Formats: sequence, structure tokens, C-alpha cells
Amino acid sequence: MALVTGGVAYAVEQRQDDARSRPTATVTPPTTRPNQGTKPPSKTAAAIAARRVAIDTILLRRAKAVRTVDERLFLQDVDPANAKLRQAQKVLFANLVEIGFQEIGYSQAEERFDAAAAREHGPSTYLVRVLMRYQITNVDLTPVTTELGYTYVSRGGRWILADDDDLDKDLGPGAHQEAWDLGRIEVHRGPRVLVLVEKGDTQRGRTIVAEATEALTEVSAYWPRRWRGSVLIAALDETEVRDARFSDEDVESAASAGSTFSSLPGQDTADGTVAGAYIVINPKERDRVDEILLSHEITHVATADLGGYEPLWLAEGAAEYVSWRGIEAISGPGEVGKWEQEIIDDALPALLALPSDAGFYQNTADVYGVSWLAVRFLVSRLGLPAVEELYEDLARHGTDQASRDRILLTRTGFNEASLWMYLKEYEPQR
Repeated sequence: MALVTGGVAYAVEQRQDDARSRPTATVTPPTTRPNQGTKPPSKTAAAIAARRVAIDTILLRRAKAVRTVDERLFLQDVDPANAKLRQAQKVLFANLVEIGFQEIGYSQAEERFDAAAAREHGPSTYLVRVLMRYQITNVDLTPVTTELGYTYVSRGGRWILADDDDLDKDLGPGAHQEAWDLGRIEVHRGPRVLVLVEKGDTQRGRTIVAEATEALTEVSAYWPRRWRGSVLIAALDETEVRDARFSDEDVESAASAGSTFSSLPGQDTADGTVAGAYIVINPKERDRVDEILLSHEITHVATADLGGYEPLWLAEGAAEYVSWRGIEAISGPGEVGKWEQEIIDDALPALLALPSDAGFYQNTADVYGVSWLAVRFLVSRLGLPAVEELYEDLARHGTDQASRDRILLTRTGFNEASLWMYLKEYEPQR
């Protein structure tokens, strides 16, 4: 049984620890009240302040419109002369309402500049990076943040939204590429599942809910962390959704689990704070989605909020471990033993060490198989609960190779080099 699964986008390569403490500023109380004895604010400063208040008010209306299901209010500040933008905003509004948000809000981050946009929209053009903070009901355990770029212009004494994609190229990976940004969707729900498909793709949505429900059962059974979260799965006819990229012809990944952030990278810390993960299905693989594929990806979701500093061989090996336990339950141990022997005979000799983070997903060797074998070996030596504890420790604290080796040595008696040596001599008992 062949299984080709996607990478875990939230597991970063060579992430750096950003635990530097911020210096505390010393504030001296003013001896006079603000502006006392100074000139009044300039007309430019006053205009900037007024513009900020106006845009803040628009963004507040936008969030209120979604909460109160008021399309007229949502479109109130959209350029009435731009029929294409208004239609796209209608679709966006319908998607947001159908998904259902426990919390939603928009706030200005910082002004940006784009010469082409300024030429197109005129001298009053105001481009601003906007933070959308939301919490999907029964999906997100905590509010998460994504970014957008909005273009406003002043017309007839009021500010209006003139465009929503002028800044896309300057935003972070996956920004303005959420499933609800990409066309009309249809929402399907299970007890711990939310599936987003193209409008009208009803049967596929129902099928994926059923498969994901089975996969959640497998993750709960085969990975000991007590995770009771839910999973969002986007299965659209799009090759680029969030930070998933399936547009290259040679991309074989069937799915990808990409992080959600309660604090975006660079917002409060260099790495940001991971809140969870959403799953995106490769559109070419939508007809082959099953509980085996989804159990792999849901394992990534179930471990996403631990920090993401674990080595990729452990992240992917654990996800493969869970999915192959599911295969074993269906097909028996013979299927698993056959693949295990293939890894020992063919994949191990093709590598000189455990797969490194750098180039993991570009490696032509069977790095998934070797990663699975490493986890399987550790489980046989230490037991599954100890391996899960190892995972959690590395995910939270494995910020560099020295830390990884220290944690691995303390908990297992191996570092990565000695683990590789033992793995090459591994003779499984069947």
C-alpha cells in the first residue's frame, strides 16, 4: 500500500531561538502637560490621525458585519464603482458567514507604499497591512492571526476600499490565500472536523468528513498525547492555498499541514507563536483522500502547538508511525513488515545519517521511510509514551543541534549520530 504524504509546513528548518529579553524603557514623567507651550499639530499630522481613525472605523464595521450577518454593512466601504471588487467581497462575506467565527476583528499594522498602486488609484492612495484576528468556532483553540493588504482612497470626503491585493506580494507566505479568499466555498462539519470544498462539491465534502473522523480515532489511539482539538481541511481546486504550493508538476505531496499563528513571525518574536495547523489537500489527490493520509496530517495538527522545534525526521517519522499503525490494523503486520524490510535494505544504504532539516523535502531518498524506521526503533527500545515525551521536549526546546542532542541523549541515551549507528544495525523482531 503506497502512501505519499505532504510535508509539515509548520516544522521549520534551523529555527533560531528568539528568547532575547526586551529592554525595559525608563520613563521620566513630563514636567509640563503635552503640547503645553508648543505649536499645535501640523495639518499633515492631523490628516494622518484623521485617516487612521477613519480606517479603524471601517475595519470595525467590517468585523461587525460578519458577526451580525449584514452584507450591506460589509460592502458599505467598498468602492461602488468597482464591480469586480464588490462581487469578490460579496463572495468573501458569504464564505466568512458560512464558516462561522467565534471571534473576528481587523486592525491596522503599518502603512506600505507601492508605486504602481499609487499611480493607479491616485494621490490619496493609502496602502496598509492589516491583521485579521479570528477564532473559528469549534476549530481554533485560541484566536489566530493572518495578514492582508488593503488599498484605500479618499473620495467625496470619505475613505473607501479600492483594492485588496496590491500588497499581496509583500506579505508573508500564504497571506490572503486562506480558503475563504479563493472563491465560493461549501462547509461540511463533523464533531471535530471542518471541511471546506468548492461550492457544489457536496459529496466530496461529506466523504472527507467521514474519512477525517476515522483518522481522528486513529491518532487518538496510536499517539499518546491527550489532544482533543479539531481539524480544518481545505480540499479546493486550487494549487496554492495558505502556504501550500502544489503548482509544480513534480510535486508528489498529497497534502500539507500548515501552521496557524496566535502571533505572526516578526510580530512579537522572530519565530512567532504557533497556535495549531490547518490541512490543505493537493487538488490532484482529492479523489484519493482516506483515513491513512489524514491520520498522518492530523498527527501534525495534534502536535503543532508544541512549538515546532523538533527535527523533521521526528515530526515526519511520528506522523508515518501513526498512519502505518492504521495500515497494520487494516492489513495486518505482514504489510508493515514488508515495508520495514524494504527501508532496511534499500533506503538506509542511500543515506549517511538521519535526514537533516535542510533539504528534507527535496531529498530523493526515502526520508519518510527512514524517519518512520527511526521512530519505530525508538518505540521498540523505550515505549511509545517515552517517545511522545521526547517529541514534546524537542518540539518545545530543540532550538539548535546542541539542544537537540542534549535532549535526545538525556531521554534516550543516544545523540543523532549514535542513533543512526544503531539504526543501521537494527534487526526488527517479527
